[in-house]
Amino acid sequence: MKRTSLFSFFLMTIFLAGSLPYHTALANPWEGIWFTCEFAQSQRAPDEGCQMFDDEGFSYKDGQLSYLRMKGSTETACRGEKQGQCFKRNTPAISVTTKEVAEIRIEGDTLIARYLGCDQSYRIAAQEGYMAVFPNKKTCFWSRDRHFYIARYEGDITVITP
Repeated sequence: MKRTSLFSFFLMTIFLAGSLPYHTALANPWEGIWFTCEFAQSQRAPDEGCQMFDDEGFSYKDGQLSYLRMKGSTETACRGEKQGQCFKRNTPAISVTTKEVAEIRIEGDTLIARYLGCDQSYRIAAQEGYMAVFPNKKTCFWSRDRHFYIARYEGDITVITP
């Protein structure tokens, strides 16, 4: 069975159940396509500058978060030597499947997720080559002390129907 990436866990656990209003007055540098860093772990940043992406990511536009799954990778240098479950960050074009997930709220350097009636805030911090997203403090019973390491994908995407 394929391992569940940290970001996949983040999406499924936090975003699936609730949504918050998006503040359109804020300039949003988060709009775009993002993937998790393949070689990051729960509380350890990637040591290769996030040059390899996991095959799971998200797009964010107009306050809407959508889950993405990269399809068709033949990469063999993935964690656990699992072929096709990652791809190089500089890949010029990829194909993805997508599913709308929820709306979230971003205020400055804080992302706020609502799940089971509880608001959990996460701090967003720019790092060299990627962004770190981690809980400000545990306020919700469903929250885990996991850090998420993500980076923007700059190539072209083609959305395919599953």
